[in-house]
Amino acid sequence: MPRLLARGPSNGEIAAACTIEQGTVRTHVNRILPELGLRTRVHAAIYAYEHGIVTRNTP
Repeated sequence: MPRLLARGPSNGEIAAACTIEQGTVRTHVNRILPELGLRTRVHAAIYAYEHGIVTRNTP
């Protein structure tokens, strides 16, 4: 999910890609952000790029 989150899709799009419910995505996002000390999804995307979780060429 972190790779998907970093690409900027909506909760619905992530849910469809992972075949899970939107509420589950929301729960995961709400738990991941504080654990990483992040406030927003934008911060999560920046974090993912800075830490090599995703690159420009990551599918």
